[in-house]
Amino acid sequence: MKLARISKPLRSVQVRVSLGGDLNAELERYASYYEHIHGESVDSKALIPEILHAFLEADREFQTWSRSSGSSSHSGGAVGASSNGAAKPQA
Repeated sequence: MKLARISKPLRSVQVRVSLGGDLNAELERYASYYEHIHGESVDSKALIPEILHAFLEADREFQTWSRSSGSSSHSGGAVGASSNGAAKPQA
């Protein structure tokens, strides 16, 4: 068969974190920077999954380890962002 097995998408999970005041201020400044660059305002909370995704994608050592660990669900990234901004961990 030419069609590969269709894998079910992993469910989204909600994760609660507390940010220190300095880190929260930096996140708010990053949201302002995002608005400056893209011309659209964004809730700083919506940036967190995107920032995490970008970080994991850019970590080449992690990507190498992930590929060598035999992770069958690795599909180009360890975390994807859903349309509602929720992080979707890839197991």
